[in-house]
Parts: sequence; C-alpha cells; structure tokens
Amino acid sequence: MGIPRPTNPDQEPATDFEDGHGSLVLLVLLASVVGAGAGAIGTLFRIFLEHADAWRDGLIGWAHAAPVMGFLLVTAGCAAAVALAACLVRRYSPEASGSGIPHVEAVLRKDVPPAPIMVLPVKFVGGLLAIGSGLALGREGPSVQMGAIVAHMTGTLAK
Repeated sequence: MGIPRPTNPDQEPATDFEDGHGSLVLLVLLASVVGAGAGAIGTLFRIFLEHADAWRDGLIGWAHAAPVMGFLLVTAGCAAAVALAACLVRRYSPEASGSGIPHVEAVLRKDVPPAPIMVLPVKFVGGLLAIGSGLALGREGPSVQMGAIVAHMTGTLAK
C-alpha cells in the first residue's frame, strides 16, 4: 500500500520509510528523551525558584525587625544577585538575554542559528538569580529556551 502522498504538491511526507532514512520508533524515542530532558530542566528550575522565593520572603521578614538596615541589606542583596545575573549573560552567553521565546521562534523560522549549549547553564543560573531576587519576570521563557536547547542537543547527538 505504501505511504499516502500529500494532496498538495508543495508538501512532502515527513518520513520516507522505503529508503531507510527515518524510523517512527526512533522519532518517538527521541521525542521521549527530549520531553523528559526539557521537563526535568523546567521542573528543577521551578523548584529552585520556589526555594529562592521562600528564602527572599524570609529575608524580607527578618528585615522588618531592623527597618532601615534591613531595607538596605535586602535591596543590596537583590541588586547584587541581579548584577551577577547580568554579568553571567554578558560575559559567558549573550544569547541568553531576554525571555528566550522570541529566539526559539526565530530558530524555527531559520532566521538565526540555534542557541549554543552554554546558554543552558547561564539561563538557568541567571534566571534563578534575577527571578529569585524579585524581578517581575516569568519562568516560562527561560524554560522554553532551555527545553529547546535540550531538543537541539538531542537532535545533534542523534544526527
């Protein structure tokens, strides 16, 4: 019976099993690896952010006992964390700046190359420092970009 051909002549089938260039089983296994890897990174990121948030809340609670000095220490600590996050991005991986979702979309459109692997630890630690210190940022953008890096690494290793 064979693989049904697309009705639109501009479309090609995703995989051609007759010439041995692809395997649906391999694709499913690789997708499972990517899903597990991206899920693990996203879960760890969320857990670490929750701990950072609890730590920051505890620090703010402590700071209420010494209003002026507490305010200065909390502000200085959060500013130092944000400065360290910015330094990590500037020095080690400028591609890690921003939310990450626009970069992933640009990669899918083939406008830019995929992010290098160094973006993953910088995005993780920098996001943890910036979001954990109280900046009004979401965890979704970094999670999407880190998941995309896991997918790209898996695809590269699997050829």
